[in-house]
Amino acid sequence: MYKTPNYRWSWEKPPLPIPDVEIIKTIHTDIVIIGAGLAGMVAALSAWEAGARPIIIEKNWTFSARGFHNAAFDSKLHRKMGIEVDYRQVIRDWVRWSQSKVDEVLLWRFAKKSGACMDWLIDIAEAGGMQVGIWDGYYKGPDYTEYPVTHLFYVPGQPEISWNYGLSRILERNIKNCGIEIHYHSPAVRLLREKQGPVTGVIAGRPGSYTRYHAEQGVIIATGDYASNMEMLERYNSFALQADAQVYCPQETNVGEGHKIAMWVGAAMQKVEPHSTVIHLEAGAMSYFFLHVNARGQRFKNEDVNTQSKSCGKLLQPGGIAWTVYDANGLYDVQQSIARGTGGGLFWDQTERLMGQEWDLEAEQALLANHIQSGKVVCADTLEELAKKMKVPVEDFIATVKRYNQLAAQKDDEDFGKRSELLTPIVKPPFYAGRLLATILTASGGLRTNINCQVLDEDDEPIPNLYVAGSTAGGFFANDYPTICPGIGHGRCITFGRIAGIVAAGKDVDQVIPSRKI
Repeated sequence: MYKTPNYRWSWEKPPLPIPDVEIIKTIHTDIVIIGAGLAGMVAALSAWEAGARPIIIEKNWTFSARGFHNAAFDSKLHRKMGIEVDYRQVIRDWVRWSQSKVDEVLLWRFAKKSGACMDWLIDIAEAGGMQVGIWDGYYKGPDYTEYPVTHLFYVPGQPEISWNYGLSRILERNIKNCGIEIHYHSPAVRLLREKQGPVTGVIAGRPGSYTRYHAEQGVIIATGDYASNMEMLERYNSFALQADAQVYCPQETNVGEGHKIAMWVGAAMQKVEPHSTVIHLEAGAMSYFFLHVNARGQRFKNEDVNTQSKSCGKLLQPGGIAWTVYDANGLYDVQQSIARGTGGGLFWDQTERLMGQEWDLEAEQALLANHIQSGKVVCADTLEELAKKMKVPVEDFIATVKRYNQLAAQKDDEDFGKRSELLTPIVKPPFYAGRLLATILTASGGLRTNINCQVLDEDDEPIPNLYVAGSTAGGFFANDYPTICPGIGHGRCITFGRIAGIVAAGKDVDQVIPSRKI
């Protein structure tokens, strides 16, 4: 029988109040937004447009920006391109993925509001010199299907100022042009709340030089997730501790301080545990759809699945080790699968490929060369030599490849049921093996919240004047991260960041953000 641990997690005991003598400055404003990431900056502009005076405080030296993909339903770009999606089916798939452990009202809020929020952001991006397209690399399989809901912001020919980094540069510039202050190097350490009253502000800074921010209308927590906090991972999703690497920007700054300061004033975490975690194959080689083997040289799965499933399944193998194996024809096989519309997905297709663009074989060949140089991929002229470089049992590996080639020849995967069109033989040298590395991107559980982004307590009652947006919020995911809508993490930052800013400013969301008929 499970027993309650005889220790307390470090954040369960609120720290002592900060003495007034250490507070050197007091600033009054309408709304304080904690965090200059995508959710925080969207919230700031939305609050300003709604007539409030926001201030952003951020512990880092700059804004936080990463990734390519931003999901939304029924945007004006969808309509312009004639892309039709059954969004009700998307939500049904999402709920089924979570085994009905998500807060469905949040999902439907996103479904109805995300299109208009994306339209608002597209206007900002285009005015700032960016273009927007729909990602065409989403997975296209018969059973598990991703949906074409992923928006990419880019500047043609200038990847260094494209994607979400370029988008965040524009948001920061617009924020400053509106007269909204961003106080960098200002970590939030306490929320201000007297007993059961409203949250009235934030204390930020460092010992001996704190600033007290009085917020007349509210505080919005947009501090991101806690995936760099090993104690919180142990508490809420210990499986993620097995991952090989982490990708975050700025690196290792997502330590859950927003969750903690909220809990210290009575906020509750989401009800469902364990929390879901975004674990993809970011740090390793491209996985594609080829033969996957473990440290024993044995095949262990149907490789025709999404990157989240590959990452989690890999971690269950001996030593958490797995490789993807292919021959000299491998990249051409990928190209053909993309052209036929039978492939796709992260770490199979190309992350930035837009609808209307062909899969770039030369770019993939250059990436392969880079991965060989960095050691992510090993290559050899014989399978025996390849097995030795992989440090797997040679005889077992050879037997595995022989069996896989037999399945490919008969076009029937009797062992794991992979689609016949994805059974490509491994016969032509040189042979390649790419090391797969499960990589944490985001811990996707968080504070209990409602459709108006209000933070809730253990009785599911809103804490007055306290809001949350983005990855600090809970209830949106459960069990495992759903990859059916690539970019959904960033998408909820945009949608709920905008909602939080409008609600905190005292405006009616439905009058500002029109709902799509889903």
